[in-house]
Amino acid sequence: MKLPLMVARWRDAWQSLDPAVIAALYAPDGTHMSAVVAGRMKRPDGTLRGREEIRAYAEATAARLKSFQAEITSVIAEETTDGGRASVEYWRTINGDEGGRARVVEIIEWRQDAITACRVFHF
Repeated sequence: MKLPLMVARWRDAWQSLDPAVIAALYAPDGTHMSAVVAGRMKRPDGTLRGREEIRAYAEATAARLKSFQAEITSVIAEETTDGGRASVEYWRTINGDEGGRARVVEIIEWRQDAITACRVFHF
């Protein structure tokens, strides 16, 4: 499957588990929202705002994991000359545990080379 460049960059950054790489992918005022953020980062609305908060979350995530794999199964994307958006469905495998893999959908919006908003839905 041919992925939009930003989707491939997003996948590669999170699979690297490198907090600096992950944070650099987001716009300075970018947001990242998920139920995991609500619990792990004590955010009632589940939303991180800005690269510093996203980096702190990526650090907390990387400290808990040995590996993170996103096997993308479906992408619906719209790209424009200065950005785009995509719905990305994938199987998430943590620490090589195939039996515990989970289905995830992320809605990613970007402008130029930076994610402006990412919303994560775990199933």
